[in-house]
Amino acid sequence: MSDARADALSLRAVFGEMFTVYGRHWRFLIPAAIVILLPQSVLDTLLEGGNLDGIRDAKNLALLGAILLTSAINLLGQAIYAGLTAAADIDWRAGRPLPPLSTLIRSLPIGGLIVLDLLLSLGFALGILLLVVPGLVFLAYVGISPAVMKLEQRGPLDGMRRSVELVRGNFRRVFLIVIGVILFTELAVQAIALPFHGFEVELAVDLVAEGLLQPLEGLAVVIVAIRLLELRGEAQAPAAMARTLVGEHD
Repeated sequence: MSDARADALSLRAVFGEMFTVYGRHWRFLIPAAIVILLPQSVLDTLLEGGNLDGIRDAKNLALLGAILLTSAINLLGQAIYAGLTAAADIDWRAGRPLPPLSTLIRSLPIGGLIVLDLLLSLGFALGILLLVVPGLVFLAYVGISPAVMKLEQRGPLDGMRRSVELVRGNFRRVFLIVIGVILFTELAVQAIALPFHGFEVELAVDLVAEGLLQPLEGLAVVIVAIRLLELRGEAQAPAAMARTLVGEHD
């Protein structure tokens, strides 16, 4: 690996940018995470401890419907938030203020991002069933695809293909950074919420934990994606990237 590639994907470089952007835009990132992930947290808390043992009565049917609704809301929330964290990093790089939240949400290919999140979730779940490691390898190769899809205006499948293309040759560092941050944030949220009981308390704690930690996951993904594009000489200039993000044209 060349010195330039090692420096661009070093933990110090990626985490340095991640925490700099977090510090600059936390007033946007944390409230946005709390608001966007609120429906998901409510349903997760309500369903905690629920068991589905076959569809034998109306209660189980309702529980199944709630689980499916939770999954759909989760995909929608993650899709929207991926675009918001991308905007935070790109506008920091370009030295531009963040556009209004409504402008950012309107610019997102939400339908495509939901399809992409569904494909990632299914692929990861299948990999986990195959003794965990294949699921983590799959996620390392395609985990940056939501950022790539938005940055390069691609479709879901093309975004996944492009993600694999970018990660190939950089797998170890991408795995360490992206999978490491994802595992840390997910486990940290669960550990923070574990001692608390009662719907209102659990919901409040879960929202606070998600709000504080979810931005780290989103930023890690978009920063790695941009740095991989830069290493190949295929990244737009920051100002042009910021305009593309919100659908502006010269």
